[in-house]
Amino acid sequence: MPNQPYRLLAVDELAANHGTVSRGNVGLFLCRRGEADILLDNRSYHIMENVMCIYTPYTYIRVTRRSPGLDGILLEAEMESFMPMLADIPVKDRLAIRANPCIQLDDGQRLQLEQAIRALHTRTRLMLREERPPQARLLSLLVQTHIHALCLEVMEIYMDSSPVEELPQGRDERIFNSFLMEVFHHCAKERQVSFYAERLNLSPGYLSSVVKQRSGHTAMEWIETATMTQIRHHLGFSRMSIKEISYRMGFPDQSTFGRYFKKHCGLSPSEFRKTGVKKDSSGK
Repeated sequence: MPNQPYRLLAVDELAANHGTVSRGNVGLFLCRRGEADILLDNRSYHIMENVMCIYTPYTYIRVTRRSPGLDGILLEAEMESFMPMLADIPVKDRLAIRANPCIQLDDGQRLQLEQAIRALHTRTRLMLREERPPQARLLSLLVQTHIHALCLEVMEIYMDSSPVEELPQGRDERIFNSFLMEVFHHCAKERQVSFYAERLNLSPGYLSSVVKQRSGHTAMEWIETATMTQIRHHLGFSRMSIKEISYRMGFPDQSTFGRYFKKHCGLSPSEFRKTGVKKDSSGK
C-alpha cells in the first residue's frame, strides 16, 4: 500500500516554545486567521490572514509570538517527494523563495491554494484506503499529479504576489535568534556554550549574558532544551533503536545517553517510548 507523501500538521506543531529545524523537509503555512511573529533562520516576519510562508530544508523555524486564534494550513513533506516537480521550476525562482519566504495573498489566491490542497488531500485519502493493487497504483499516480499541480500553483501565486518584509531586529535580539538557530542546527553534536560563542564571534560570557537577558534562561538551558526536543522527536516518531538515537545525538555510549535523558525528563528513553509522553518537562 502506498505511503502518504506529505503531512498536514496542526498549527501547534510549529513548536512555538522551542523551535525546530526542517531538516530534509519542505513545507508551507497558509494563515487563515490570527497573527504571529515567526523566525525563519535568524530573520523575523509578522504573518497574518492570507500570508503564506514557505520553508526549505534545514531552515530553523520558531514562533516567537502568536495570537490565541492563530489558524491555518500547515503542509510538510520530505524534499525527495517534491524533487521531480521542482526540476521543472527554474533555480533562480527556487532561490527567490529562500530569500523572501513569506508573501501576501489576496482572497482569490488563498481560495485557489486551499482548493489545490483539498484536492490533493481527497485523492490521498482514497489512495490510502484502496486495497486493490491496480487501483492503488492509479491513485498513487493521481496523487503525484496533484502534488505537481500544487507546486506549480504555489509558484504561480508566489511570482504574482508581494513579499512580506522582514521585521527589524536589535543587536541583542539578532544575537539571541542566531544563537537559537545555531543550537538547533548543531546540538546533536555540540553542547558547549563556547562552541556557539565562537560560531557567533562572541565571548562565552557576553553570549550568556545576552541570552539570559533576552529569554530569562541560560544558554546551557537552551542547549539542553534543543537536545531534549530532538531526542524526544526521535523516540516518538522514528524507528531508530535507542542505541542508534544515542549515536545520532553524539553520546559516547547508550548508558551515558540514558542518564542524560532521565536527568532531564524523569524517565528512561525506553520508558518514554512506551508511555508515548511527548511533553517537555522543562516547561520553557
